[in-house]
Amino acid sequence: MTYIALILGIIAAFMAWRANKKNSDLKERLAQANSRVYHLRREIQEKQEETDQLLMTLKFDVLKLQGNLKITPDMKMGEVLAVHPQAQQVLAGYHIGGCSSCATDDSQSLAEAVAVNGRQIEPILASLNMLVTQGNFNNGNGGVSPEQLKTPNIELHF
Repeated sequence: MTYIALILGIIAAFMAWRANKKNSDLKERLAQANSRVYHLRREIQEKQEETDQLLMTLKFDVLKLQGNLKITPDMKMGEVLAVHPQAQQVLAGYHIGGCSSCATDDSQSLAEAVAVNGRQIEPILASLNMLVTQGNFNNGNGGVSPEQLKTPNIELHF
């Protein structure tokens, strides 16, 4: 009887070892699958960002060719900055997005960013749209001279 119990114990230990090994193999396969899923999601996200950037560039190119390119309050900050290379300078002149205390998020609309920073949108829109319209006709490369780009330096009161 003790031999049967010993044999059954050995068989049970072998089965437990085998189940543990199978469990370890499954954990390894799951880790590999999770890693592949992570990398695929990262690739999809990168491709989506590239596609969004290309789509935005094409949209602005079409509007520029049609002569209808205009910055509006509902445009996202990322779009505003993509419209013209000097848009960041104009916004910094109004203390919007130029430093850590007035930083903006690319997904924020221009109106939201202006409101958060306590500014009026009309002069900012006028300056940005002047930049866009004059930038399309000046010196061939879309740049505006610093004299034309001057914006008021906002005085802050804390």
